[in-house]
Amino acid sequence: MRLKDKVAIITGGSRGIGYATADKFLKEGATVILTASSQGSADKAVEQLKEKYPDAT
Repeated sequence: MRLKDKVAIITGGSRGIGYATADKFLKEGATVILTASSQGSADKAVEQLKEKYPDAT
């Protein structure tokens, strides 16, 4: 929980390095805001991350 009470804005968060970064930051307790090239890809990434981290924001 090293990143608890921290907020991260991640661009390109729906795939690749951006997605991996969002995953790691959520694992460490951060609040994550991610952007993606389309709403559909952002929604899919958020859905996958919420399944893995249901209490994450």
